Amino acid sequence: MNTTPLSTVIVGLPTETLTQIPVELLETQVSSVTSDSREVQKNTLFVAIQGTQHDGHDHIDAAVKKGALLVFGEKSPSQSNPPYVHVANSRLTLAHLAANFYGNPSHSMLVIGVTGTSGKTTTTYLLESILNTAQYKTGVIGTVNIRYGKKIQPSDLTTPGPVEIQKLLSTMKAEGCTAVVMEVSSHALKQDRTARIAYDAVIFTNLSPEHQDFHPDMEDYFLSKQKLFTQSVKESTDAGKTVIAAINEVDPYGERLLHSLESHKLILIPFGSHTTLDQLKYSASGISGENFQSHLIGRFNASNILGAIAVAQGLQIGKISEGISALKQVPGRLEPVPNSKGIHVWVDYAHKPEALKMVLETLQTFKQKNRLITVFGCGGDRDRKKRPLMGKYAVELSDFAIITSDNPRTEDPKQIIDEILEGTKGFRNYSVEPDRKKAIYSAIKMARTGDHILIAGKGHEDYQMIADPHAQGKTIKIHLSDKEIAKEALHS
Repeated sequence: MNTTPLSTVIVGLPTETLTQIPVELLETQVSSVTSDSREVQKNTLFVAIQGTQHDGHDHIDAAVKKGALLVFGEKSPSQSNPPYVHVANSRLTLAHLAANFYGNPSHSMLVIGVTGTSGKTTTTYLLESILNTAQYKTGVIGTVNIRYGKKIQPSDLTTPGPVEIQKLLSTMKAEGCTAVVMEVSSHALKQDRTARIAYDAVIFTNLSPEHQDFHPDMEDYFLSKQKLFTQSVKESTDAGKTVIAAINEVDPYGERLLHSLESHKLILIPFGSHTTLDQLKYSASGISGENFQSHLIGRFNASNILGAIAVAQGLQIGKISEGISALKQVPGRLEPVPNSKGIHVWVDYAHKPEALKMVLETLQTFKQKNRLITVFGCGGDRDRKKRPLMGKYAVELSDFAIITSDNPRTEDPKQIIDEILEGTKGFRNYSVEPDRKKAIYSAIKMARTGDHILIAGKGHEDYQMIADPHAQGKTIKIHLSDKEIAKEALHS
């Protein structure tokens, strides 16, 4: 079991925090750091966090009984044994302790963080391919999975919690990784999960309405994303790094971000100008520019490629064009489903209005005189405002749309579909089929040679979250893969 002296774990904490820690404990070996009282063992540092569902301060007694060495929290202490350390920000404290406990692995690896509403996953795949081609051993933390070397593990969150992240970085380093690329979500940034990571480069792809069930407004959403570019500077500087910031200059929020960072100690690299994008060549088989050729398709992917190039050039990484060409496909991102029927079937993760719009506009340019049929739904227990807008884009930009379920979770699928239908008023080019498997079969059955079918919303996911029939307010996960169903339907 890995242990670290308390004196090492608390290095760099504010003076007002350090003075509360008994000197006689400084050489005690800390066994772990956690904010989950269920994970506490003897000599654990427990950090009580006020969460959205639970308050960690309510579980202090449980942590104490399990042998916590110290308890950190924001509220007034209720006991003094073990010592309670009052802190101004529990989330930042947890990130700080976790980084020190695992030896600050980000300080000695090349670390690139990618944030934005859309394009994060594709950009990380591009950078991974570029880095691997340039002989880096690369780890990736993202939406699809967590992978390094020959190891792949499922990803429950786009960006894990601070303890999990630092443990992952430490493991990747021990496994020989010299570079790590990670998606950084707005949730993670607002909750300081990625504090104390020393980045070498950070990327901003774009910003459009999303997570409106978590962020009160777009300003809060933007300011959360902005933290990746401000919070990272001090940590990186302390680690002897100079941060490169590649920012999509044609996105309105990207333009604002560029101006807001002019006084910060960052190397700013704008990318994605309309002029540059217009000069590229687009086809159903890929994107080509003066110095690269990619198997990815669509103008939005061209922007992702330009962002990856900007970072790679800024970091003086070689073999950029080879790395871009080496990436054949990103799982669930306009992923084709091969078949002998001459039907173009695409599986895509687009589950946000702007993402759905961009994918549909891309396919519109390739369908020629053929039809574009879209199968999509919206997730339950999430942002309801996007539902009618996604319905509107689907019927406006498709020849026919089949509205179905996505991950209904605890909501009634019919209620979700009714809200999507609010955006389809005045259109008749759609049908409703709540059963997602039946909806996919219907789309493929009606398709003719040359038609394009977009199955949107779930992408790489191979499950569906539905209400647990035995426990109100709970969900269960059942196996469901759009790609698998499409293959079955094409061969039926």
